[in-house]
Amino acid sequence: MKVYNRQVETIVSEGLNKFKGKTTAKTMRGWINGMLSKASKTGNDEMFFIYREFLNAYNFYHPEKIATGEIKGWKGKSGITNIQKLPDKVIITRFQRPSKDEEPKEVNIEIENYELKPVLDFFSKLSVGDKVKTKVLALDYSRALKLGHKDWDDFFSDRKQHNLFTNLLGYLDSEGLINYSGGVSEVLKTKMDFQLIL
Repeated sequence: MKVYNRQVETIVSEGLNKFKGKTTAKTMRGWINGMLSKASKTGNDEMFFIYREFLNAYNFYHPEKIATGEIKGWKGKSGITNIQKLPDKVIITRFQRPSKDEEPKEVNIEIENYELKPVLDFFSKLSVGDKVKTKVLALDYSRALKLGHKDWDDFFSDRKQHNLFTNLLGYLDSEGLINYSGGVSEVLKTKMDFQLIL
């Protein structure tokens, strides 16, 4: 008769936890958003959908607290007044104030198709009703176009790119594809609708 001795492993001392996915994120929500963006950038659709579901679950159990308040602003003409779709670009006409004390002026903003494509690709991976923070979307956009922004503050301080990006989101909002409100965009249409916009 054979007698088997069970091997027992004894832990003498426990070292520091080594988390291989460590990033500069300060919160769990930030880490998941970062991994979601990384999966989108690398084209890893499977991990993109997994992280998106993690984010949905996290947001369900730990909803963000958003404070609202009244913002003083100018009352008057605002927003997109005309959209001209050309084969290689979109020209948006709108009123913007050059600075706080000046009167709004009509400006034309040109968005090339290659600038629109990364945002459309990002949204086409999401489902109707999904919401994404502008920060996550902006950094994905910056990486796709190889603009070199390291983080949201870096992107936000690049006024030319930031202005173009917010006008791009305003254009998609006016087309009824997304609901762009402040720092969040909600998907309103299906993947096919996003593909047909170009």
